[in-house]
Amino acid sequence: MNLKIALAACTLLFAAGCDTFSKDTTFAERSETVSLSGTVESVDEVNRLFKVRDGRTAVVFRAGPQVQNLAQLSVGDKITLDYYESIAVGIADPSDPGTAIGEVFVGTAMPGEKPGGGAVGIASAVVEFVSYDAATERATLKLNDGTVETVAVAPEMRAFAAARTAGDRIVVAVDRAVAVSVTPVE
Repeated sequence: MNLKIALAACTLLFAAGCDTFSKDTTFAERSETVSLSGTVESVDEVNRLFKVRDGRTAVVFRAGPQVQNLAQLSVGDKITLDYYESIAVGIADPSDPGTAIGEVFVGTAMPGEKPGGGAVGIASAVVEFVSYDAATERATLKLNDGTVETVAVAPEMRAFAAARTAGDRIVVAVDRAVAVSVTPVE
């Protein structure tokens, strides 16, 4: 993983904010789970296209080469997509070298099963806090490669940012997961 890209992504996630925040200004986190489902209306195996309707809205998807068992998808099948994201920021351990770390895990359906699969991505990095301007609600951060970024700070993160002093090292951890399952038409 390109270190600069990973650190820039984590810096932007710092600006994304948190849903929940305790009075402890040394740590903040948020998590969110979204589930969507719809019914398969059509399948075009030759062009690897399928249409899903969630009630009022229909969307056509193209199944990439990584999608296995497309031939098992049938009109009337229910497709469910579950998405989870957790973002946490906190004071970095002084012994943490600040190296960006990322891992991705992917699973797909077994041969002969309905299409489905999932992926989990985990990333963390340490950035250096430079400053926070409460009037403009912007924080300036320095990445490990020396790049300096100024980002908008969401309302839920402002207490965390305001409690920081120049030179503080902030760890940003992001966990994301997505799962797609197909339930056969009954």
